[in-house]
Amino acid sequence: MPRASATIGVLACAAACAWGSTSSAQEQDSLLKNAAKALGFATDAGPPADFVQKSQPKGDLDYIPVFQPPPEPARPAMNTNDLGKLKSDLDSVDQRDDATRQAFPPSAKAVAEQKAEREKAAAKSPNAQ
Repeated sequence: MPRASATIGVLACAAACAWGSTSSAQEQDSLLKNAAKALGFATDAGPPADFVQKSQPKGDLDYIPVFQPPPEPARPAMNTNDLGKLKSDLDSVDQRDDATRQAFPPSAKAVAEQKAEREKAAAKSPNAQ
C-alpha cells in the first residue's frame, strides 16, 4: 500500500508540473520553478549591468563560418635573410640576458652552489672512479 501511494504521489507531482508548464506557456515561471523559488532553490536573474549592455553589439551579429580555413595572412612569408636577422636579434637578446643573469650576485652564487653540489655528489657516487 505505501508503494501505491508513493507512485500516485509521484504521478500527481509529474502531472502538476506538466500541467503547469503547458497551461502557463505565456508566463515565464513554471509551477516547478515557483516551488523551487518558494523553497529557496531558484532565483530570478536581474537585468545585466549597464556596462554589459553598452559593451554588447547592437543588432544581429554576422555569421562566423566554422569549418572553413582561416584567411591567409596579409604579410608575406619571411625570406631567409629576414629569418637570419630575426634569429641573430633573438640570439643577441638571449646573450645579453644571460650576461645579466650571470652578473646578478644571488644568481651567480646559486649557480656556483649547484655546481659544487653536483661535483660533491659525483665524487661520493660509487661510479666516480
